[in-house]
Amino acid sequence: MSDRNNNGLYFIVGGLVVVVALLFFFMSGGDADMPATGGGDNTEVNVDAGGSEPAATPDVSVEADSPEPAN
Repeated sequence: MSDRNNNGLYFIVGGLVVVVALLFFFMSGGDADMPATGGGDNTEVNVDAGGSEPAATPDVSVEADSPEPAN
């Protein structure tokens, strides 16, 4: 009958063991996806501006509403 007092403790410890096991499983994946050569490819990026003139900006006007005076 004294085992009934420890059931909550066993449940908590069991949950912690499962959490630690899952963390170990996901964190210990290693570098399996990395190439074994250690060197990477050379990547070259070229950006073509398309023209020398900047894009036209639209005319924008902002009108502020004035608050009505308090009575």
